[in-house]
Amino acid sequence: MEVVSGKAAEEWATQWLEAMDWEILARNIRTPEGEIDILAADLAGALVVVEVKARNPLCWMTGEDALRPHQRGRLLRALAWMARRLRWPGELRLDLAFVHCREDGTREMELIQGVGVD
Repeated sequence: MEVVSGKAAEEWATQWLEAMDWEILARNIRTPEGEIDILAADLAGALVVVEVKARNPLCWMTGEDALRPHQRGRLLRALAWMARRLRWPGELRLDLAFVHCREDGTREMELIQGVGVD
């Protein structure tokens, strides 16, 4: 069974988003609020912070479960910081790219859009 590194999951997520014609603006950005895995612009022109989570088959926790409220808040603050810095005129959004790793070595990507603070 494959053990997936965070770096590999981020690379898969980046390639997947690019295949959907998203513009990848930056990766692994350190802000005063914390690190952003992927900063992208979607097809509608929204500035999106994409947090990447990967889970191996034996892990019971989903990616969304792994994104705790305090981390969501930190990422939303990082998004706001980037939007101010870039003077972004459009929508802002926090998404979760979840890499489902299967026992047979295959993987499936899922994008959960608009993840907010609980």
